[in-house]
Parts: sequence; C-alpha cells; structure tokens
Amino acid sequence: MFEAKNHKSYIIIVGCGEMGAYLAGGLSADGCRVAIIDSTQKSFERLPDSFSGLVLERDANDAGALEEADAKVADAVIAVTNCDVLNMFVCKVAKEIYQVSHVLACPHDQRSERCYEELGVKTICASELWLEAFRMEMTR
Repeated sequence: MFEAKNHKSYIIIVGCGEMGAYLAGGLSADGCRVAIIDSTQKSFERLPDSFSGLVLERDANDAGALEEADAKVADAVIAVTNCDVLNMFVCKVAKEIYQVSHVLACPHDQRSERCYEELGVKTICASELWLEAFRMEMTR
C-alpha cells in the first residue's frame, strides 16, 4: 500500500473505536510509527498493551489535532470515527492542507460512499469485506 521508503511509515488514525484501536495495534506491531486521535480518554483503553505510538486526546473536529499529530510528515491518515461528516472533514484537511498521499476512511453509513468518492478519498467498507469473504467461503 505504501511506497518503499527509507523510514518507517508514519500513520495517523482518527477514531479509537474498535476499528481504530485494532488498526493502531496492528500497524504498530508491524513497525509503523502510529498516532491515534480520539476525543475520549476512555477510548484509548481499547489499545493493546503493546501499542507504542502517540495517543492524542483531542477533538478531530479541530484541525489543530492533525497539526499536533504532525500530519505534515504523515504517510497516511485513516479516519474511522462513527461520524461520516467528521471523517470527511479529517480526510479533506489531510489531503488539501497537509498533502498526505494516502488518505482513507471507513464509511459509517454506506450511503455516504459517493461523498467520499467526490472528495477523492479511498474507502474500505467492513461490511463489503465481510460480504465478499462470505461469498468466497460459500463457493469453496
């Protein structure tokens, strides 16, 4: 997914729900440098004990949260909050202000995918992945 670089990939994840915590833990275990942003301190309890990244208790609705996470040097920003409008805002700021090359989101509501497309944001929809995996399993 990321180009070969002479440094560890730096990834910012916005939203520390189940998906965000899982991604942060996995990417951190893979050797990536990871920052995770969430407005609720309790959310960070979902992170695995082995997580070695930066934790920022900030409201991602404030563009300063990405600044504090040092978005200008990020290789990727992943927005996985439970609010599509917030995810779109984060993605737009990451792309247009910080020129982050890889910006992805997990749509909370599949009906909003077209809006993400119009913003030029790649999406990964968990329910579509489940459906595809199920179909593959059933054809075995």
